[in-house]
Amino acid sequence: MRAVDLLINGVENPSPVYLLKGADGYLRREVVRTLQDTVPADARDFCLEEYGDDDDMTAVVAALSTVSMFGGRKVVYLRRQKDLAEREKALLEEYVSDPADTAILLIDDKGQNYVRIARKCEIVDCGTVSEDEAKRYIGAMIRDGGASAKDDALETLYSYCGGDLGRMVAEAHKLSSYADVGHVITQADVEVLVAADVDYKMYEMASAFTDGDAEKALGILASFRAKGEPPVKLLYNVTAAYRKVFHLAISDLPNAQEAQALDMSERAVAFNRKMIEKNKKKISGYVVKLKELVEYLYELEYKFKSGAITDESALNMAVAKLLTVSKR
Repeated sequence: MRAVDLLINGVENPSPVYLLKGADGYLRREVVRTLQDTVPADARDFCLEEYGDDDDMTAVVAALSTVSMFGGRKVVYLRRQKDLAEREKALLEEYVSDPADTAILLIDDKGQNYVRIARKCEIVDCGTVSEDEAKRYIGAMIRDGGASAKDDALETLYSYCGGDLGRMVAEAHKLSSYADVGHVITQADVEVLVAADVDYKMYEMASAFTDGDAEKALGILASFRAKGEPPVKLLYNVTAAYRKVFHLAISDLPNAQEAQALDMSERAVAFNRKMIEKNKKKISGYVVKLKELVEYLYELEYKFKSGAITDESALNMAVAKLLTVSKR
């Protein structure tokens, strides 16, 4: 089961044993909270128990086997990461083979302790979410707050947050706080209220320059300047962005390998490759122009570092050159 599905659909008939896998900390925390919330609020002080590295498995199994004085179900959260002794593994395996129907055992699995019992557990995959999963989750959250969001607004939010679900949630709360009940959150709302990752905005600016949309490209650059970004840093970021775009234009490595080689997210690699293919069809000699542009940007960096021109002049010259990329 994907964690996003559990969070969106809720838990009506919980399984007796859950095994949490995957490295997304936000998803792990939310799955734990959702399962612990199956215990009524007035009983949680007595029906929620956690066990870690200092606890023996005997105490965990005893807690699971003890019926709550409040009736109903208790939730036992096992966060044991230290290696289990063979005796403890056998004890846990015996419990999982015939779990109590009055308890939920929730296991935080980050090692090899629980391989033998995995097939007897409900596995919750808390790995990195896809764009579709993130959009479904955030869309549902916004609807629960009484508003809604257009698909392009969710796409932009995903891109601006670099696919980080925890950050998307925080930004969605901010967007919702500005939205009246029944309001439809638009792409423009996201662009105004959400601060995009610098890398993404640089690629978006590169795309705007190539599309000949000078107003959008210069607007993005102006927003960086308004935030106090020095010209030298902007020149470096622009050069780095175009260097990576050129590399992608001449490479046929899979997205995952490119992401690792260029220190980019796979999402950013996919975004840029889509832009590149579109521009190859639209602009004559696009790849050659990219090569010339990268060489020119490196030349400007050298001139600035050698003291021949100021960083402000170098940035202005770079922008003037960028505005010619879309011309045939």
